[in-house]
Amino acid sequence: MPGPVSDSYDPEFGTGANADEVRELIRESVVILNDLLGPELKDIVQVAHGPAGQRYLLRMSERYWRALRFAANRSLETL
Repeated sequence: MPGPVSDSYDPEFGTGANADEVRELIRESVVILNDLLGPELKDIVQVAHGPAGQRYLLRMSERYWRALRFAANRSLETL
């Protein structure tokens, strides 16, 4: 039986609800990174041209690492 009308089909994730869950997982991962790096956002071109900077040891669950890898791969597709 099909889902509710508001649960729209998404070609990659199957349903809009699944896409929402992926989006939320990535948001949770970003919160972890924000806690580590602080609220300041830097221009990404300057970051790419700049020094490596400080090293961080960040322990996260495999779930968050996989979400961040997905997000990084997706961003590479759009560049």
